Amino acid sequence: MEFIQIVEYQSSDIDAVIEIARASEYPEGAVKPLSVIVVKDRDRPNTYATLLRFASYEDAMAHSESDSTHERLKQLAPLMEGERRFYNLDIVNEDQP
Repeated sequence: MEFIQIVEYQSSDIDAVIEIARASEYPEGAVKPLSVIVVKDRDRPNTYATLLRFASYEDAMAHSESDSTHERLKQLAPLMEGERRFYNLDIVNEDQP
């Protein structure tokens, strides 16, 4: 079953966040998300969320625990203000209209 992890955060420099995330490389054999989407909250200034889609919960947890993810988060931390919130979501239904 596919799985989505959402990371919600605040940043006053989303372009730098996206640039660092794009520039980060995954080591060979590392678990990668199937897709990554960055969204902006229209109601809360400087509030964003990154939606990471994985093939499974296990892939998401392997990705979260990997050294490359920890390194990426170290680079991103100075650009993120306040607490990050994580949501771990199983997809139970998906329709393609």
